[in-house]
Amino acid sequence: MTEVRANNLTFHVQPLATPDTRPDAPLVVFLHGLVVDNLSGLYLTLATPAATAGARTLCYDLRGHGRTERPPTGYTLDDSVTDLHALLDALGEHRPVRLVGNSYGGLLALAFAAHCPDRVEKIMLIESLVPTPGWGERMADTLTDAAAGAFDHNFTHMSGRKWDRTVNQVEQLIGHTSMVADMGAQEPFNPERYAMVRMPVLAVYGSESELLPEVSVLQKYLPQLELEILPEQSHMLLTRATGLVREVLARWLR
Repeated sequence: MTEVRANNLTFHVQPLATPDTRPDAPLVVFLHGLVVDNLSGLYLTLATPAATAGARTLCYDLRGHGRTERPPTGYTLDDSVTDLHALLDALGEHRPVRLVGNSYGGLLALAFAAHCPDRVEKIMLIESLVPTPGWGERMADTLTDAAAGAFDHNFTHMSGRKWDRTVNQVEQLIGHTSMVADMGAQEPFNPERYAMVRMPVLAVYGSESELLPEVSVLQKYLPQLELEILPEQSHMLLTRATGLVREVLARWLR
């Protein structure tokens, strides 16, 4: 485990590369989903294969998740952007990076690219949330459902210990931080914010995803968007069609 101090928090990070990885290879940063997730969801599924293919990769636990410090406040999207900015600075990564974001991590990738476009080379979104009007309120409702255990049916693949850790993380984040209130107060992206995302964006969604209808907003505002729809897949694309997502990632990396 590697700990990095950034933005007054201690982050758990996992860099990964092989002995043959070029030192000047672009860094691929993997951004996980919210509340029921941590870096482990991307470390083995995508980051390890990417490193084996020659990329420098980095996974980290978002604030409050996994083994990263859990402050009582600071869970807005802008806070997540500031955390990533500070983390890259602390690691000495000042060249443009590639971002791969799953669910909330995809939204974070878009927000970071809009905040500092010169630091992002390209983006891959996996079932990304879309910042349409009311997205924050819908996210707050989802978090409330998670606290009530309504997310159970999507995580039957977890082992007993991993499940216990996930439940504890949900309880701590929702019951002891400002996350629900912070999410509920979020605003949609305006056209000016979308306009800052000037780099290529690959968006991967399942054909059965409840988020798919909102992708038209990304198509409207992101001229360099490429959309790939995987048939017969839902929002749980990463865990239920890992092999397919790896194939898309491998093409994207090349």
